[in-house]
Amino acid sequence: MKTLMVAIVAAGMAFCASADLYMAGDSTMCNYFRGKYPQQGWGQALGWYMKDPAKLHNYAVGGMSLKTCRMGQWQKILEHLKPGDYVIIAFGHNDCIPAKADRYSTPDEFRAMMKLCRDEVKEKGASMIIATSVPHSGGITADAEGKVHVRGGAAKIGSHVRAACEAAKELNLPCLNLNRYAEEHLPELGDIKKVLKLYMVIEPGEYDAYPNGHGDKCHLRDSGAFWFATAAVKMAMEQKLPVCKLFKNPKDVKFVPIPKSGPTTFTDETKDNFSADEVAYAGTDEVERQAKKDADANAWRREIMNLRREGMAKGMSKDEAGRWAAAEYRRRQAERDAKNKPRK
Repeated sequence: MKTLMVAIVAAGMAFCASADLYMAGDSTMCNYFRGKYPQQGWGQALGWYMKDPAKLHNYAVGGMSLKTCRMGQWQKILEHLKPGDYVIIAFGHNDCIPAKADRYSTPDEFRAMMKLCRDEVKEKGASMIIATSVPHSGGITADAEGKVHVRGGAAKIGSHVRAACEAAKELNLPCLNLNRYAEEHLPELGDIKKVLKLYMVIEPGEYDAYPNGHGDKCHLRDSGAFWFATAAVKMAMEQKLPVCKLFKNPKDVKFVPIPKSGPTTFTDETKDNFSADEVAYAGTDEVERQAKKDADANAWRREIMNLRREGMAKGMSKDEAGRWAAAEYRRRQAERDAKNKPRK
């Protein structure tokens, strides 16, 4: 009996040791190539916490929504998933703006897609965790006394933050509510300048890559990515989630900022596709109009891209999907032209 118990324990330890962690999300999670430093996603920074960094697979892509993820990247994750693995899904920034029609989903559609993801992960014998979007810094303000306030739903992401939390509850899944965590804990930094320094708000000369400075208040820099990765690990440990077996103790992980001249080492370089096209500083009417203008200008490219992803999701090779997407786009465009043609 003792020998049997030892064997069972050993098998369980080996099973856990073989587990991998997959990430699906947008530019606030994804890896960035060297030239974008100090920009990072929190999924990239999560590598600091991995006992074995090779067990972390970040499939997040800048500009991606849950809708477009399911057309391509999601299938790649499913192909690699094995029993005992974990998947963290975090979307919302690109899902919530109707002008981005190719990426937009209603909260109901968002929750329905989460259920599909849960079912597919469960079928693989793996476990899914939902994370909420990190706040847009457009919702970070200070009052007359200098006290910091964080409105997590700024830039219209609030609807999909709520939908993510509701989906987690409905599907009985763990939820890493990064949005609420930020609302509660970012003010503890005490100074709005310190808070905004978690984002890509860069002073002239601060980094060689940005000699004139940078004013991106949506994406995270290395310190912000590390802050949110730390939050994710802490929340996972508070909930006693099994995925924590892959993480180091947060007390043993120290943040080392990227130097002014750039990183000497880096994670696997994954270029983000559309981070420049992501939601701008705040969810104003002007932002909505500009988003629609940008979307219209690139509509044909996005439609072909999504068709290509759709073809690959159906099992086509990359080349086959490209040819099918081009032909399908021409067919659909002909239908639209015929429909819009003025009647004599």
